[in-house]
Amino acid sequence: MLEGEEKQDRQKSMQALFLEINRRYMGKCFSKMKELEIHPSQIPILAILGKNEEYSQKEIAQILGVKPPTVTVSIQRLEKMGMVCRKQDEHDKRITRIRLTDKGNEVIQKGLATMHETEKYLFRNFSETELCLMRRFFNQLLENINTMPGIVEEGCPLSEKHVVVK
Repeated sequence: MLEGEEKQDRQKSMQALFLEINRRYMGKCFSKMKELEIHPSQIPILAILGKNEEYSQKEIAQILGVKPPTVTVSIQRLEKMGMVCRKQDEHDKRITRIRLTDKGNEVIQKGLATMHETEKYLFRNFSETELCLMRRFFNQLLENINTMPGIVEEGCPLSEKHVVVK
């Protein structure tokens, strides 16, 4: 095997490993969210509303980079489950604002606790030094991705604007 082919195989293996880690981790996280009766597509909406703010459906769609009708179904389901409610805007009666209910806030708190537990489990048995290095490597990977040629598609469910850190 030529040196270039060996390097390519090694890179493919790293990519495959990285994708497998991501797929399995996200699968575990999504199953945990389902225990809280949250569909994975509703998580970004709850995260946005979790900042204790009210948004119109149009604003939520803009933040997520999707079309308003895409958000409509999720909001209707969340409303039916009692996690969000609607109210008219105080200044413009044509606009309906969406906010979390107490139940929605409770679900977010449980979700955050679940995420912290999952993260603790994921990184157990790593030393502080290894975690520090891993963080540096992850940041370097993100920096490398950001310098890659190409355009991030609007509405991509994995774009960085969906990440909410509390």
